[in-house]
Amino acid sequence: MKVKEQKERRLSVILTPDTEGTKKVFGIPAARRLALLCAQIGYGEIHVAGGTDHFKELLADLAAPDGFHPVEDREGLEDAAAAILASLSRPEEVKILVMRADLVVDKANLQKLAQMGEEPQIPRLGSDGNGARIFLSSSRNLAAVMKQAWTSGGDSGDSCLEFSTLSGANGLPCRLKGGGNTKNAESKLVDAIRAQTKATDGFMSRHVSRHISLMMSTRLALTRVTPNQVTLVGAGIGLLGAFFIAQGGYWHQLAGCLLFLFCIIIDGIDGEIARMKLQESEFGHKLDIVTDNIVHVAIFSGLAAGFYRQTGDHLYIQLLAVLLGGFALCGAVVYLRLLKPEVETFRSPALGRLLTMMSNRDFAYLMVLLAVVGILHWFLIGAAFGSYIFAAALWIATGAEKHVPAASRTDSGMRTR
Repeated sequence: MKVKEQKERRLSVILTPDTEGTKKVFGIPAARRLALLCAQIGYGEIHVAGGTDHFKELLADLAAPDGFHPVEDREGLEDAAAAILASLSRPEEVKILVMRADLVVDKANLQKLAQMGEEPQIPRLGSDGNGARIFLSSSRNLAAVMKQAWTSGGDSGDSCLEFSTLSGANGLPCRLKGGGNTKNAESKLVDAIRAQTKATDGFMSRHVSRHISLMMSTRLALTRVTPNQVTLVGAGIGLLGAFFIAQGGYWHQLAGCLLFLFCIIIDGIDGEIARMKLQESEFGHKLDIVTDNIVHVAIFSGLAAGFYRQTGDHLYIQLLAVLLGGFALCGAVVYLRLLKPEVETFRSPALGRLLTMMSNRDFAYLMVLLAVVGILHWFLIGAAFGSYIFAAALWIATGAEKHVPAASRTDSGMRTR
């Protein structure tokens, strides 16, 4: 399948043949989840066709003007498709996502389908064995595709349609049917989040922290707790850890390192909840970065202060100054290299993977281990000089800028929380 940049008008059609789309997944009705996801990937002009009474309140703030099209049965979809196309000034230049309201899908899978270009066959996203299908249609085939989607991807009797199926990952999309399928859908969304974070997680984060954070996130996602609230709580715990470390002494520093490790685990929860509840935001992303850096500076400052209080040796204050200089240098490299819109990736993929591994948060486990054996001061020494090595490697790795058209970049590379 070819991926192609398009500037067509983009809209979504959500079909509501029954009330299954009102079932909640992580506290959000399935139909509303689909509408929010479509808006996030640029298909935010929402039309609803089917039994609309149960969905007007759920989607009133998301649907297009005159976006509700009552349909009693499958044959009425012809009129609904005609009404949708009549609302467009140039219907020949439109891409349309078509799906049932009772489907659950993640953003990454849906985005893969949405980015497909025109083909002789109609692109559709599906997962093996569950019959759930989401279609990408043109105006020419809209009525026939809506009929196909109405039957959840089964045989609609329209033999003239030919499809090219894009396989979804992690069992998504899936369809809500029966009493237990809501939990099953939530479990698949959790698996999708785990798969998306696997590439950037360190060994301990992947095998320990992520299991704990996802276990907590799946419970918190069913409450009114917001990602930003979790971010602030995590930052508070990290600062408390820095306070304990700054007191000096074996038990204070061990307690501080354990609190910092808990802060690191919580730092994964805010992003997981944001994905589960579709509450990702630019403000949340920036808040996460700012609080992370504040906590890191506080932790390393606490280390220097704690050892200085214990020994009275000014070497630790000097090490802190060296370390903060390394932090500033790393920040300058990131600003000058990685934040430029024309820089897409590392010059060397292998070096990029190494730097990603070096910058993950597994060092919190090392801090706990060193605190247990009573040699935590070596971490401060290593970090002070290692920060300059990291900055130099980062500069080298991003030295050859890869120029790409701004339009061809997606937000998939941006760290969302």
